[in-house]
Amino acid sequence: MSYWLEVSVLTDGEGAEAVAEVLRPFAYNDGVVLEQLGDENNPAHDALETAVTVKIYIPEAEDTPQLRQRLEEILYHMGRLYPIPPPTFRKLEDEDWANAWKAHYHPFRIGKKVWIQPSWLERDEVADDGDFAQPDDVVLVLDPGMAFGTGLHPTTQMCLQALENVVQSGDSVLDVGTGSGILSIAAAKLGAARIRAFDTDALAVQATKENAAQNGIISMQIHQGVLADVPLTGWDIVVVNILAHVIVPMLENDRLLEYVASNGKLILSGIIEEQFGVVETAVVQAGGQIIEKIQVRDWICLIVSPEPKNAPA
Repeated sequence: MSYWLEVSVLTDGEGAEAVAEVLRPFAYNDGVVLEQLGDENNPAHDALETAVTVKIYIPEAEDTPQLRQRLEEILYHMGRLYPIPPPTFRKLEDEDWANAWKAHYHPFRIGKKVWIQPSWLERDEVADDGDFAQPDDVVLVLDPGMAFGTGLHPTTQMCLQALENVVQSGDSVLDVGTGSGILSIAAAKLGAARIRAFDTDALAVQATKENAAQNGIISMQIHQGVLADVPLTGWDIVVVNILAHVIVPMLENDRLLEYVASNGKLILSGIIEEQFGVVETAVVQAGGQIIEKIQVRDWICLIVSPEPKNAPA
C-alpha cells in the first residue's frame, strides 16, 4: 500500500508565510496547509493561538533520504535568520492523507456575504460556528492544494473583506500577483465587470484559470507577467496581496498608484504590523492616502485612495 509523507513545521504567523513559500515547490499540487488552533472566524487578536503549523504532503515515490535532507537544510538556513525548528516527518496511508487534507477545510463566512465553500462539500454544509450559506451570499468554490489562496490566511481574508466593502457593480479590477485567483473571482461575483489578473508564476496562472472556470467566471483576463506588462491606465480597484518588501518597490519604482483611477481604491495586504510604517511612508510619498486599516492579529490590510491632484491646501 502506498503512503504519503507529511512534512510539518511549527512556527508563528510571521514565519508561516516564509516557511510555506520554501516548502511549496516540494508539495503535491503546490498545496500547503496552515493549521492554527483557535477560532479562525473570530477577528479578535487573541482568538487564535500564535503557533502555526505549516504542512505539506509528498507522495511515496518522491520520498527519498536526499529530499528529506534537502528540506532539513533549507529550514536550517532559514533558522539562522528567524527561529525555525527542524521539520517533522510522518507517513500517512492514502485514506489518512485524504482525510488530513479535508480536515483543514470547512465552509465559513468572511465579512457579511462572502461564503467559502470547499468543492467536495454540499452547499448546505454548516460551518464550525453554526453559520450556513444564505441565498444571496457570494459563494467561492475552492479546492485544497491552493496554498495561500484558500481564503484561510488572514491576508486573504482581509482582502476579501475590503473587496466586499469597495467593489461596485461595473467596476474594473486589477489583481496584482493573483496567486490562486480567489480575489479576482470574488470581485467578479461582487459585480466587477472587467478584471485582469496576473502573476509571475505559471502555476499560479494555471490555478487561477481552473478556479475561475470552476466558479463560472469566463470573462476574466489572466496572464503570466509583471506590472510593467499592464498598460498604465486607471482601474477602479487595484488589489495587491503579496508582501511588504514587494509592495514598497512597486509603489516607489513601478508607479503602482498610477494604475488606480482618481476616484478608485488600492488594496494592499500581506503586511506585518511592524512593517506598517515603511509601507505608509511609501504610500504617502507615492501620492496616496490611507483611508482604512484592517487588522487581524499581526497582519494588516490597507485601503488606499489617490490624493486629488488639485486638492485645496
